[in-house]
Amino acid sequence: MLLRIRSFIHQARKPHICQATTSQKSLWTKSNLSIKTDGQVYSALLKNCIQILNLYHGKAIHAQIIKNPVLSTLFLHNHLLNMYLKCGDFSSGLNLFDEMPQRNVVSWSSLITGLVQLRLHDESISFFSQMYHSGVKPNEFTLVSILNAYSLSENIGVSVAYQFYALIIRFGFESNIYLANAFLSALIRHGNLMEALKAFDECAGKDIVSWNTVMAGYLQFSSSNVPSFWLRMTHEGVKPDAYTFSTVLTALAVVCDVVMGVQVHGQLVKYGHGNEISVGNSLVNMYLKTRNLVDGFNAFDDMPCKNVLSWTAVVSGCLDCGEPGKALELVGEMRRMGVKPNKFTLATALNACANLTSLEEGKKVHGWRIKLGIDADLCVDNALLDMYVKCGCLDRAVAIFSRMEETSVVSWTTLIMGLAQNGQATEAVRLFDKMVLAGIKPNSITFVCVLYACSQGGFVNEGWKYFSAMTSEYGIYPGEDHFACMVDLLGRAGRIKEAEELISEMPFQPGQLVWQTLLGACRVHGDIETGKRAAEHAFNLNKKNPSTYILLSNMFAGLSHWDSAETLRELMETRNVNKMPGSSMVKANEHMSDISLSISRF
Repeated sequence: MLLRIRSFIHQARKPHICQATTSQKSLWTKSNLSIKTDGQVYSALLKNCIQILNLYHGKAIHAQIIKNPVLSTLFLHNHLLNMYLKCGDFSSGLNLFDEMPQRNVVSWSSLITGLVQLRLHDESISFFSQMYHSGVKPNEFTLVSILNAYSLSENIGVSVAYQFYALIIRFGFESNIYLANAFLSALIRHGNLMEALKAFDECAGKDIVSWNTVMAGYLQFSSSNVPSFWLRMTHEGVKPDAYTFSTVLTALAVVCDVVMGVQVHGQLVKYGHGNEISVGNSLVNMYLKTRNLVDGFNAFDDMPCKNVLSWTAVVSGCLDCGEPGKALELVGEMRRMGVKPNKFTLATALNACANLTSLEEGKKVHGWRIKLGIDADLCVDNALLDMYVKCGCLDRAVAIFSRMEETSVVSWTTLIMGLAQNGQATEAVRLFDKMVLAGIKPNSITFVCVLYACSQGGFVNEGWKYFSAMTSEYGIYPGEDHFACMVDLLGRAGRIKEAEELISEMPFQPGQLVWQTLLGACRVHGDIETGKRAAEHAFNLNKKNPSTYILLSNMFAGLSHWDSAETLRELMETRNVNKMPGSSMVKANEHMSDISLSISRF
């Protein structure tokens, strides 16, 4: 076991050796000159080395202890072991532990804690087992460390946590709140929220950490329960801290409960945690996620200190609230304030440029990334790719894609959509096939894009092939967008009857998009009877949608049925249906612009 851990540690980071200050050197010199051999002096010096992470002097003290056998006591060996582990020299610490003639609970606890810090969770649990079977009784610190190791281990089941808790009860530590909180955390980290709630309810001496631990568990697994838990907490008179406010505000942002958010904001002011950055960030995020831009900006302006997370939250909020221009303004202001954007800021700024189809602003953000030297990141690369695609700059998009060190299904889908929308349907279909050969599994949005490409290129056989493969090969059941693309593909090819049959075989009720797509195809090919049926279905779903009226009217006008066209326009006036600007025709390919806006979010 020791050999395996040493091999791991050899590859880990090298120990950090700090340089001592003049006063620290003076302390060391005076201690040497005093010629004292009292272990308390050396233990104080070792504690000082830990405080300043001075491994160099710690090793010097170790050398002095070796020279004087009288000082080779368990007391000083434990201090040395603790010094090595706290200063990051785990290899020397393990060697010392292996050579110690005596070990007590402090020795074992120091080693186990050190292994947990190194993220060797399974190994720390193994050493705890050795300790227990060697007859050494664990103390509270040992058990807290081992519960932390369990909670971070991915290879141990929940039954082990209860075995540890049985030991806690056996050794009489069940009233120790630190152990109770560690047990709660271990259960929640392994997804056992209900078990954690039972343990929480049975805990006699809950403190704020106990409440925060359960609230964080609710946030992770059941956000909708956070508001009621918050009310229970306040009803029982528990005083919330900054972590509590940050957690509950984050949950309220997820469930979009601005009413309770305002109430929590009031409590936040009452308890005086408004000046803390983490709380301020959560408050701003809550208002913006619930689309309260004014309150969000007020909360942002009231923050005495802001970091890059604060700025990124408000920039992202503006984008979510349909204000991409304001988002870019804030990014510029952020840079003028000297705050360096991170990768999330850049990705959000690029998404804003994509929404505005502003190639000039997008190039500026691209330049910021290069200037700031931010490392390659898939999220930023995908946003950059999406921006160039949305701005119609396919040459740049293809160049970005070819240079990406890592790609995802989002990367491939974005470029497929861009090629299809810019008249390169053949290239889009080829890229889809290349993606599959590369082992990237397409998702539902990818299939919408490739079916749209087939529609644009008139590839009926390929379209049927991909449509069938969705379910048979990938277990993806077609949605309305997929059926609309297929209806558009068949309609463009003049196969109106086949398109109507496909609609009749849909496993769910067809929506307006599908019937409008069929109606558009009937207008092009002059199939007035099928067009009337499609329009009737669309009207039954929504009589106020102007697109159906316009499509049907245009079909009548195209066939010189002027009376019918005029009657339809009069019906629009009677039903108070207003024609939307630019809505002279709605087809599946126009619907794709809405779909492409959301690709980068998958």
